[in-house]
Amino acid sequence: MNIIKYTDRMDIYIEEDRNIICIQEKWEYNWLTKVTPWTLTEKRKFHEMADSRIWKNWGGYFKLKVKGTSSFALKHKNTIFTVNFDIKWVLLNSHWKVNITKIAPGGFERSNVKWNERIINLDTEDTKLIGKGVYAGTSYYQYPISHEFGHTIGNSYHALKGRKSVHGDEYSADNRVNGGFRLDYFSIMNIGNELRNRHLDYILVQLNTMIPNTTFYIV
Repeated sequence: MNIIKYTDRMDIYIEEDRNIICIQEKWEYNWLTKVTPWTLTEKRKFHEMADSRIWKNWGGYFKLKVKGTSSFALKHKNTIFTVNFDIKWVLLNSHWKVNITKIAPGGFERSNVKWNERIINLDTEDTKLIGKGVYAGTSYYQYPISHEFGHTIGNSYHALKGRKSVHGDEYSADNRVNGGFRLDYFSIMNIGNELRNRHLDYILVQLNTMIPNTTFYIV
């Protein structure tokens, strides 16, 4: 039996039989171009690459357990749930409007997520591994689409305003402000590709409203 929470920006599925928690976002694309027109094959390929990259970067990393007095918590007190992530291409009833600009290989467009408007701006280079800079002799690389996806699952200061436990601003010059982690260069929410437990904070807040007297936590 699945327990489901539908939200404006994602749907959360607790798949009890498989010990899986799936976070699914529905993306409605707006296909833009600065070069040649999009073909249907190119559109399908971009979505497949985006979905695959997000899965590889985010899927399977977070393991959760539950505690509490509910029948669910008691039943699953020894269960480990794996968190997976999925994007679904839709034409209607989307969580996110996605402006995807086709650009020349090696080109650049600034990508971002507008949390309040539920808009994602991407380009066709964002599924590739991109060099993000060199600090203290170390080179940093990132898949931009995975970074932007991280914002859509709640790593945004706008997601839960005032909560320092939500680490949306990892570029803050002051690590004490708004959960800033500016010096954690390897973080996927900075300029690297590594996940941190704090990157699931928003999801945990949502999960912990789904079943009364049940708390999910990372193990």
